[in-house]
Amino acid sequence: MLTGAPDLDDVAALTDADVEGLLPASALAGAQVRAVVAAREEGTLEPLRHLRPRAVVVVCGDGTAGRATDLVLALVGPHIDVPLIKTAAMPSWIGPLDVVVVAGDDAGDPRLAEAASRAGRRQAEVVVAGPLEGPLRESLGGPVLDMSPRIRVLERFRFAHYVSVLVAVLDSLDAVRMSGERAKLPELADELDREAAGNHPGNEMFHNAAKELAARVVGRPTVWTAETPAGMAVASHAARTFFASAGSIGVATDVHDVVAAGPLLHRTESPVDYDPIFHDAQIDGPAAEPVRVQVLTTPDREWLARRLTATLPEVDIQISGPAAAPTGQAPPSGPPGLGDLVPLMILALRADMAGAYLRLVGER
Repeated sequence: MLTGAPDLDDVAALTDADVEGLLPASALAGAQVRAVVAAREEGTLEPLRHLRPRAVVVVCGDGTAGRATDLVLALVGPHIDVPLIKTAAMPSWIGPLDVVVVAGDDAGDPRLAEAASRAGRRQAEVVVAGPLEGPLRESLGGPVLDMSPRIRVLERFRFAHYVSVLVAVLDSLDAVRMSGERAKLPELADELDREAAGNHPGNEMFHNAAKELAARVVGRPTVWTAETPAGMAVASHAARTFFASAGSIGVATDVHDVVAAGPLLHRTESPVDYDPIFHDAQIDGPAAEPVRVQVLTTPDREWLARRLTATLPEVDIQISGPAAAPTGQAPPSGPPGLGDLVPLMILALRADMAGAYLRLVGER
């Protein structure tokens, strides 16, 4: 176990503390992706097949749906021949040539209801990715493509649902050219299930990536960062899910900002004469905990993340698998594409489960 880390390997205590079912709920990312695949196979998105829209507009807030949208737009936007727009309110120019995706966890949000109503009246193709109930359902002026959640989980655990819905919508636009690798949602679901199984409470910390991440974060100010916009979307999700699940305070910011603040991070370390053996918290006060930086990246960019953060005092590089061996070739050129979807989604799931572990440890 890491020094000072709580006992995350006490399976019985974790199980007893999980009265809300946080761990099983956080592990359902793969099931959510499979539910989206099932809806697509049922023909829900068939009306999009021969459509060549003027724009695809995602109306969402700044919650889980907003962060999922940031990830998909960062991965797909540079590779698809249609504008992708994220907005908090319906643009005035929406018309019959557009696809509007309404994504949000609050079916009572008047912005979502108004967006769905106006888009329907203007004969745009409307996809509902959030819960189709309450004021949102009542506001519909016509038929919509129902991609609402089929797996009931807490709002903060719906990241995989929104990502897979947006990917499925864009992949269904057969008349729109998309370069690069295509997303394979069934394979994504398998990989997420594999990650969730590895993070089972019965697996010890050194064989459990979520427990290890939780131990790295507990009790320490944390900065979440990444070297790509897609990675930053996941870093923002990680910071927010840790706060929502466990009250763990952290911030997500660009890796260059983190490096620029490196000298300030050094100042938070313990004094030179600090000795943990003789430190008495009741007399000397609580020991200063240094800021720890969590860098979220993909295996093929791991060496680049290490190079960018080499001057920082406390850094963990989080990747979804073994780092790619250096080949002496040039670094990945151009913006990331859907080939990065699986490793980044694994990191998002890991953060969800790690936050759940911290919540359970804190309640014991």
